Amino acid sequence: MASKQALTSWSWRDSVDPDLAGSTEIPTNIHLDLLAAKAIPDPFVGRNEADTQWIHSKMWVYTTTFEASAVGQDERVDLVFDGLDTFATVKLNGEEILKSDNMFIAHRVDVRKHIRPTNELEIVFGSAYNISEELRAQKGDRLCWNGHYGRVYVRKAQYHFGWDWGPSFVTCGPWKPIRLERYISRVEEIKVDIDLSAGLTEAAVTIDATVEPSIPSHYLEIELAEPAGRVIPPQKTQGGSSSYRIENPELWYPHSHGKQPLYQIQVTVRSDKGEILDSKTQTVGIRQVELIQSPLKEGSSFYFACNGIPIFMGGSNWIPGDSFLPRMTPDRYKRWIELAVRGNQNMIRIWGGGIYEDDSFFDECDRQGVLVWQDFCFACGQYPSDEEFINSVREEATQAIKRLRSHPSLAIWAGNNEDYQVANEGLNHDMTMPEEKWAESTFGARLTYERILPDLVKEHSPRALYWPGSPFGGVDNNTDRTAGDAHIWNVSSGMLLPYQRYPDVTARFVSEFGMLSCPSVTTIKESFFGDSDDLSPQSKAFESHIKANSYEKRMFTCMGENLRMSFELEAYVYLSQLTQSEAMYYAFRGWRRQFQGRECGGALVWQMNDTWPAVSWAIVDYFERPKMAYYAIARAMRPVTTGVSRKMKINPKPNAQHEALCNGKTSRDSAGIVTHSTPHIYPPRESTYSVWVANSTTETQTLKLRIRFVGIKTGLEVRSPIEKTVEAGPTGTTEVTSGETPDEELTVVISEIFGSEGKLLSHDVDWPQPLKHLTFPDRQLVVEVRGQEELVISASKPVKGLFFTNDGVQWSDNCVDVVPGQELTIIGKGLKEKPTWWYYGMGN
Repeated sequence: MASKQALTSWSWRDSVDPDLAGSTEIPTNIHLDLLAAKAIPDPFVGRNEADTQWIHSKMWVYTTTFEASAVGQDERVDLVFDGLDTFATVKLNGEEILKSDNMFIAHRVDVRKHIRPTNELEIVFGSAYNISEELRAQKGDRLCWNGHYGRVYVRKAQYHFGWDWGPSFVTCGPWKPIRLERYISRVEEIKVDIDLSAGLTEAAVTIDATVEPSIPSHYLEIELAEPAGRVIPPQKTQGGSSSYRIENPELWYPHSHGKQPLYQIQVTVRSDKGEILDSKTQTVGIRQVELIQSPLKEGSSFYFACNGIPIFMGGSNWIPGDSFLPRMTPDRYKRWIELAVRGNQNMIRIWGGGIYEDDSFFDECDRQGVLVWQDFCFACGQYPSDEEFINSVREEATQAIKRLRSHPSLAIWAGNNEDYQVANEGLNHDMTMPEEKWAESTFGARLTYERILPDLVKEHSPRALYWPGSPFGGVDNNTDRTAGDAHIWNVSSGMLLPYQRYPDVTARFVSEFGMLSCPSVTTIKESFFGDSDDLSPQSKAFESHIKANSYEKRMFTCMGENLRMSFELEAYVYLSQLTQSEAMYYAFRGWRRQFQGRECGGALVWQMNDTWPAVSWAIVDYFERPKMAYYAIARAMRPVTTGVSRKMKINPKPNAQHEALCNGKTSRDSAGIVTHSTPHIYPPRESTYSVWVANSTTETQTLKLRIRFVGIKTGLEVRSPIEKTVEAGPTGTTEVTSGETPDEELTVVISEIFGSEGKLLSHDVDWPQPLKHLTFPDRQLVVEVRGQEELVISASKPVKGLFFTNDGVQWSDNCVDVVPGQELTIIGKGLKEKPTWWYYGMGN
């Protein structure tokens, strides 16, 4: 049987400074080792990031010794390096055996001729920062947005060079396991092809396995088992290939639409005597994922269907879970995917400035039913296209495709993040340029995204979906909202369109958009200030955890336009999170409404997570503390939910540029419009409201709907409720009713839907905008604790954004609007003390 000897005990040192040395276990990186040795302060605390930048300019050496028995006559002995970050020279017993310059490539080195009874292994890691700057000096500046400018020359996780939400920690080290493998013959690769019939009633499964080395006297056993464990007999077996026909297969679905049964594969290689030489197992799911791009009145659709069911994809973008990747454990990945599922998210996009995510990430998505959009690892840059660079990319992409292709959660590959925007906006690339000129243009990487990568996907995973980039599609592969996917960044930045207008800038699929906010107060106090006694959100220590350019101009504009500002820390944090929450709710609710006509096929918020404690667009902070927006998105993505919105008849402060953006299809439609002072008009406060029900299930839902109109000041109903039965159609939205809003006094409009037993399933509350014009005295809020973890909440007057702040509690819901005539029940799992809370306007 093959043996795998993990090499875990290592020594490390600075190549020139003997005082900087210590011991460690693999996987690791130099920042973690220096921190463990107390040679540096915690880089995540206070302003320590700035004081640890010297680390990336040095060379670091890792060494270990290991014992090995004599090599047998037919035995192979390999040293396997799953990941070296990034420029590494490896010596075994003083002899160089490997040079690596790509963090994403694994290496297997035959060391039969080098192995001894006692062995010394040394890895010297060069400075990726210095090398990137040397390459930039030699080859010239290339355009990149975010990070150190030389990063595009280096095949390393790009976020390590700094981003507008994360620090600059240009790491190095053995970031993945290293092991010595001994074998006679091993299972090298398993490739699975699943052909699901049009009616989904039959699956033809072919399993191909390859063995290294291939020895005629050895033989393979391939076994396929149902999720319950019953072994399925093959129809045909020949060499390293077995084929199966499965009647009425158990289909894999995203968690929003079904279960996640996983079939089990085991491949075993045996000697001519029947001895097991090696064995490998993996799981697969049987499903069909399609990308539907059908003609619409304007442009075309862009949405996903799974097993024939059209699904609105609501979820988030994923950046690496830590600045220091070896910290990411299977348990941490599990908790993050659980957060996504509890938040009713059915898709996660793995952003191209990070990594091809770990197997444990995809394993959890397989088990928990979350579809994955995986970018290839290019982001916001003008990448090289020379032969040496492309050869490295080919190997990197091939390894990634082969490793991830059998995961049922993997829905689509995309060529890059925003590189077409860089080409169009920064390089003036002509998208009509003939292909023979691409290589010599300033956008030579177009060959990578439109020829090399799709060809590799087709070769190694022929049934997989591929998309050239994100955003991509339409007239300029950038801002066209009528085709492909789009990144909507004219609300929280750019043109600073009011967030209430998110539904008016519909795109066929919104793969990025977001709003800045602070992490929890606890996270801030633990990490932001360090030894500083200036606890202001405008302090230097606080702002060292904010990497967004001109963030105050953007964040304060969005907050100040809508909420009454405060710079007291707790209030400031609350207001920033409420701004983000409101913005995300307008977006998700409004765009999901438009799935009925397939005008919007999905929304993926930027971003799910943080790499360190920061003010960012994350909806859950680094320490896994959900922000208010997390709960707003979860409510908007419930399987069956209702929405209500109002529209002012006359805008007292019209903005011609904003209107052009909303009424056009690209941002260029508003480019030539100059906005001057608006007329002084004083229209009466008149508005209309409209109500709808969203239903993502495949069955029509019969619901009782009630619409109420409640005065904000008095808590009294200002008009008789409207009640009706609604037949909410499947996989879309059903428009219910519309009418004039009673604007004689400031009023909330409430839409409630009830199930067959009269249980409140969902409610939505539309408030007069902006909220800063409202006051909230004497709400008569009642929070009753029943048992250990159940909160029952009611109020005599409408309450906006009630947010429970107890740390370490898993809330079933939070940041809720409470209206008279309702009792809301929230479960606080782990609640051990009296609940504490904020709501908007509390105390005034």
